[in-house]
Amino acid sequence: MSEETVVTSLPYSDVLPGAVLAEETDLDGSSLVVAADRLPELAAHLRDVEGLDLLSNVTAVDYFGYKGRTAEDRFEVVYHLYSTKGGGPTVLRVRLPENNPVLPTLVNVYRGADLQEREAYDLFGIRFLGHPALRRILLWEGFHGHPMRKDWQEPYYEAESKPFKSRHPDGNYAWAEDRNPWGSNVQYPDGFDPLTWQEPVTQIPLQSHAGNGAAGALKTDRLVVNMGPQHPSTHGVFRMIVELEGETITALEPEMGYLHRNHEKIGERNTYLMNMPYTDRLDYISSMSNNLAYAIAVEKLLGEDYVPPERAEYIRVIMAELTRIVNHLFSVG
Repeated sequence: MSEETVVTSLPYSDVLPGAVLAEETDLDGSSLVVAADRLPELAAHLRDVEGLDLLSNVTAVDYFGYKGRTAEDRFEVVYHLYSTKGGGPTVLRVRLPENNPVLPTLVNVYRGADLQEREAYDLFGIRFLGHPALRRILLWEGFHGHPMRKDWQEPYYEAESKPFKSRHPDGNYAWAEDRNPWGSNVQYPDGFDPLTWQEPVTQIPLQSHAGNGAAGALKTDRLVVNMGPQHPSTHGVFRMIVELEGETITALEPEMGYLHRNHEKIGERNTYLMNMPYTDRLDYISSMSNNLAYAIAVEKLLGEDYVPPERAEYIRVIMAELTRIVNHLFSVG
């Protein structure tokens, strides 16, 4: 088979030559490897022509030390596209080098990419050119490094996996504060001085909605109010910078990175079962839905030789649906 035949046989090579570099299949199905510089063009085509109008997920993967991967394709950004009329997913993968993981933003094509691209930047250090406000989202701006990278280690690092030998099998116990005193449990950037460091100013988004005065004869001033981070309505530490015109919210900027504890990184060293409680905390009203999603992922990793009992499959689906209904009743009323 000639090289020309291989290229033209790739999906969308007739309308966007060179955009799709390869088509691959794994346990989750088929996916398209896309050239980074052609990503927005291909995404716009999939949205406008193919009808894939929903970007459900943007995430990143670090293949550091993975067999067959090199520094030139260490990182991967993965997109899942669906049609709200039915169909999908179409999975796109963009591979990026270790020394300069940069690709164009998709915010101009799918507005839903905004916060998810910020998460990939925050946890993996992948930069999205053209993003309107690329900054950390789960961690504070003074955080050192990107904790979901495989080679990142927290200040007190004991071992690659659990159970730690200091605790098992002999059952030795020691106060964490004795081994890791306060002040040594946080990594700061080089040259960091808490007396002179100033947190970057959080900007109100430019896209403000029309308030009462903008559409009517009454002209009123707009006020910027900090709501939180400690507020009884937020069910946790959550800050909202709100622009108000009278009692109408015309713009809002959320800041949610006050409670993040790198549970994802902790999960890399846990056994499969140890991670189950962490999935509860994603949504404590319908925790079974997250438990089920995690269990299915682990079962895929175990391979075809492992099949859960049919009774267990029925029970867990029923429980996930019941907790989902409770969640809706709790939220909607």
